[in-house]
Amino acid sequence: MSAPDMPADVDRLLRATTGRYELVGVRSLARAGHPVVWEVAADDGRRLFAKRHKNALMHQRETTAYRILAPGLGSGRAPALLAEDTRSLLVVTSALPGTPVISTDLTAAEEREVYRQAGHLAAVIHAQPTAGAPVGEYLPWDQERERALARAREARLPEEDITVLAEATRHEPPRTALAYCHGDFGPRNWIVRREDDRLLLGVIDFERSHVEAPARRDLMRLTCQLTPPRRPDLRAAFTTGYGRELTPQERAACRAWAAIDCPAALRWAMGHRRDEEVLGYARTVLDLLRHPNPVA
Repeated sequence: MSAPDMPADVDRLLRATTGRYELVGVRSLARAGHPVVWEVAADDGRRLFAKRHKNALMHQRETTAYRILAPGLGSGRAPALLAEDTRSLLVVTSALPGTPVISTDLTAAEEREVYRQAGHLAAVIHAQPTAGAPVGEYLPWDQERERALARAREARLPEEDITVLAEATRHEPPRTALAYCHGDFGPRNWIVRREDDRLLLGVIDFERSHVEAPARRDLMRLTCQLTPPRRPDLRAAFTTGYGRELTPQERAACRAWAAIDCPAALRWAMGHRRDEEVLGYARTVLDLLRHPNPVA
């Protein structure tokens, strides 16, 4: 049976996909407070997720990634797309067993293993064919910079912080090779599970995946947010899994794009009940940018 308060179009797609089901819970809300991700239990025991995308672009990105990107990660590393409704911007996917890394208690050794596997998954994602994948759009650098500094002022950052951002974005970053990218690669979207005496990492949420320079988001956020200076072992584990160190050009690009990303992250966090993880990321970026080589 379906849940009585499930939106009719979501209920129809779930029933067409799996038949009878029970609502387990709402897992994500839009900014206006409306549910956008539902977890359900099918009668055959499977856990499934129904998700409504914010817009047609995110719907296209995620459905395309499930078809041509996720299969390359290997069995158990990403959900499978089970159904979609383009008109309603809905998808139904399988669920990965495990828990998000951000909310999982891990030993230091387990954290290193997670980051090593994350580096491997990033390398696999960035090596996938890009034919048929959505391509990201770039504004001219002066427009990117102007928009970022305007957002910093809207966020009421101190003038000294705005000066840091202005200096970090003064010059356009080096162009680096394009690749298929996840777009939101980090512990919120890494799912870890234990199988006997080993950890297995998977990745979810492909609605921001598209072709761009990995330094624009995937590598930049790993460098600035996920491997802070106090844990160089995590950075080393990630690069071991990735198969190489970042080039000087990639490190310079990460620095510039982090300065562009920081005000947008602040605005997002303030609009989502002062999300402390994202606020912490923005503070970390500002702190790193005050140093001569913040992403070396």
